[in-house]
Amino acid sequence: MKSGFIAIVGRPNVGKSTLINKLIEEKVAIVSDKAGTTRDQIRGIANKGENQYIFIDTPGIHKPKHLLGEHMTNLAIETLNECDLILFILDGTKEIGTGDMFVSENIKNSKTPTYIVLNKIDKMSNEDLENKEVEIKEKLGEVEGIITISAEYGIGVHKIFEVCSNYLSNDLWFYPEDYYTDLSVNKIVIETIREKILLKTRDEIPHSIAVEIINIESKEDKRKYDINIYVERNSQKGIIIGNNGSLLKQIGIEARREIEKLTDLKITLKLWVKVSKNWRKNEKMLKELGYEIKRK
Repeated sequence: MKSGFIAIVGRPNVGKSTLINKLIEEKVAIVSDKAGTTRDQIRGIANKGENQYIFIDTPGIHKPKHLLGEHMTNLAIETLNECDLILFILDGTKEIGTGDMFVSENIKNSKTPTYIVLNKIDKMSNEDLENKEVEIKEKLGEVEGIITISAEYGIGVHKIFEVCSNYLSNDLWFYPEDYYTDLSVNKIVIETIREKILLKTRDEIPHSIAVEIINIESKEDKRKYDINIYVERNSQKGIIIGNNGSLLKQIGIEARREIEKLTDLKITLKLWVKVSKNWRKNEKMLKELGYEIKRK
């Protein structure tokens, strides 16, 4: 029996969360087309034969503009030193830019074995693939190898398990056989509500959203949650609530259905929207929301 930790890293919005969900064959990480969707370290567990693969989805590594961004980037960089292998995700349809180079610099500092995972090959020709491999070598230097995939359609994902099996360093499993994530039910509630907001809003609103559980009532297989949704401006509050509360109601209905499916619990959600100006820059507020800010 072998097990190991594999970090999935890259700049924001390259398909990291889509990939981990495909690897685990369950919904572990919330997914949207908004950069910065993932804010925490999320573990997905896949058991294949006698091997246990623990994939760690990380926030996109970027140069932070506020304390929340600092938390996200620091968390991702810390993960680089705590794993057996790094999967560095690149969007194959885009030129390797300064964001990818910034990620590469941090990976090299970790000295952890690294494979490039070239995503979105379903949108690339053979010529595009050849040119991209040349670009990778020129801009990012030597890596252990390159894996070509389409996370959205599952193309080539099996190759990731083949590669990762060579780097599993532990002779025991860390999680029971029926686990596919170590996320708590409360965290699933928070992340699911945030995902529904991400999918239904645009512009700056998705980045300005925070979700907090303020009260829980539990009875056998039922749970009732009182939830605060924080925004930074009054105008954002009105958008989230919608006309006569229509959008907030829709968010609650869709989130409840998904949470019930994921947890096998009967869920009741009561949602409130509140304004907390510049919460992403407020260290006290961030700590209350569970984001640990580490000073270097």
